[in-house]
Amino acid sequence: MPDKIEEAPIIPLLQKISDLSPDKIAVIARTLGQASVFNEVVREQISGMEVGERYREITQAFNSIRDDSKRMVDQISDGTLDIFERATNAWMKIARGDVAQRFDKIRSLYLDVSKATRGQIEREHTILEAYRDFRGALKQAEVSALEVLKVAEAKFEATKQSLKAASDAVSGFAGTEPAERARLELARDEELRMMQNEEKRYQIAKDLADNLTIGYNTTEVVMARLLQTTSAKERVYAQAVSFFSTNETV
Repeated sequence: MPDKIEEAPIIPLLQKISDLSPDKIAVIARTLGQASVFNEVVREQISGMEVGERYREITQAFNSIRDDSKRMVDQISDGTLDIFERATNAWMKIARGDVAQRFDKIRSLYLDVSKATRGQIEREHTILEAYRDFRGALKQAEVSALEVLKVAEAKFEATKQSLKAASDAVSGFAGTEPAERARLELARDEELRMMQNEEKRYQIAKDLADNLTIGYNTTEVVMARLLQTTSAKERVYAQAVSFFSTNETV
């Protein structure tokens, strides 16, 4: 976790629309302000979870025992053991160790992997629970953003109507006094500026709502994927513990 949390780039944009609904903007700002930190923590936790290679080592060790045992059975199938076969067996012991030694190595590796896997599963469960909490906060931010968008849209539409009325007043002016027409044009220009400002604010609110919706849907995919990998690890871990615990005499 970083010692100092820097202001998120989205905060200055939120400040431009904060008057639309201060409470809702505060909720959104608080959620997004912590999002990058939370995501970094989750990525760091998950990136350090690697036990697949050591499980592969266990599988390869079992395969070597099976293959060598089968070859030894084939060697004595004719009731004799020639010099070449004896030399092959001797080289096998030198290169890979005898079967008993390899079982001891597998057991040692299994205990190490089992401990690491159990720790990883516990960490992933912690991450999943934290992610569920964050997902709820993100959904609340999405709801707030959609409500802010509704307010922004209403204000934008109101300024468009005001601009239309001011423009119609200029177009329909039938007087001969230049100053009066200039006042109408000034009012129209002011309405145009207000409409342009509200359009910018509306676009900020719309982008915010759209991206929060996308962000929430993305977390749904991430959650589903993480749940799958955690469940798979739990299954492999349970199978390994069951196998080694019930075959200790081997």
